[in-house]
Amino acid sequence: MSTLINIGVAQVGTASSPAVLRTILGSCIGVCVYERMKKMGGMAHVLLPSTVQGGKPEKYADTAIPMLVERLLADGCKKEFMSAKIAGGASMFTFNSSVALAQIGERNAEMARAVLAKYGIPIVIDDTGGNAGRVIDFFLEDGRLKVKSAGEEKIYYKL
Repeated sequence: MSTLINIGVAQVGTASSPAVLRTILGSCIGVCVYERMKKMGGMAHVLLPSTVQGGKPEKYADTAIPMLVERLLADGCKKEFMSAKIAGGASMFTFNSSVALAQIGERNAEMARAVLAKYGIPIVIDDTGGNAGRVIDFFLEDGRLKVKSAGEEKIYYKL
C-alpha cells in the first residue's frame, strides 16, 4: 500500500517507493526528480521563477530545484541515475496590463528547464503550457507521472 504525500504550494518533498507525491498546479510548475536505482524521488511545487531577497527558497525555481536535488543526493541518490519530469505552467489568467504576470507559467517552465540542465538532469517528460490547471501524481515505485487536466488523464512512464 503506497502512502500519498501532498506537496503544497512552495513546498519541496522527497520520499521513496512506494510513496506517491501529489500536487495541484496552475501557473506553478511541479518538478519531479526520480532516481531509478534507489526508487527515490522528490517534488518541488514552484510558484515563481527567480528568488526575491528574503523570500522562502521553496517558492522559486532557482532555489527549490537545487534544494530538491541536494536532498536526494544527501539521501544517497546518484545524479547519473536521475531524470526529471515537469508539469504545469499554464496561462491561467488573461491580463491587459501585465504581460510579465500573464507569462509567469512559461517563465516558470523556462527556469525549471535551465536549472535542471545546469545540474545535468535530463527532462524526460515536459507537460507544460496550455490554459488548464493540472493535478499530478508522481509514483516512486516506477517513476511514472499521472497528469489530470481538463477532464483528461495522461500517464507517462519514460525514465
